[in-house]
Amino acid sequence: MQTMKRTLAFALLACAGIACTQPSDPLEYVDPFIGTGFHGHTFPGAATPFGMVQLSPDTRSGDWDACAGYHYDDRTIDGFSHTHLSGTGCADLADILFHPTTREEVVRDGAFLEQPYAFSHDRET
Repeated sequence: MQTMKRTLAFALLACAGIACTQPSDPLEYVDPFIGTGFHGHTFPGAATPFGMVQLSPDTRSGDWDACAGYHYDDRTIDGFSHTHLSGTGCADLADILFHPTTREEVVRDGAFLEQPYAFSHDRET
């Protein structure tokens, strides 16, 4: 009986010690950039339920690595679009690119030239 009381007391102390530990912040386990490099073809943007809007930056177009519109290795942002196809390896096209700017408009041959914006991952949190 004495051994059972000691075992129970030890178990209660062990449980109390575990219960007193600080819970970890679940956000430290989230990496929104998983799959945005190499050939993952995912985008780091926000999506509404059922994926009707998928807002994310577009960093390149025209090649196979541009399927999702964003590639982690790029150093410029062309603009932002509201529909993306994530993880497929094929482009969905027909995106409308928004390119907010305060720069002077550059028109050549009757078309606006959108100059990409440089950015760096150094200050991301």
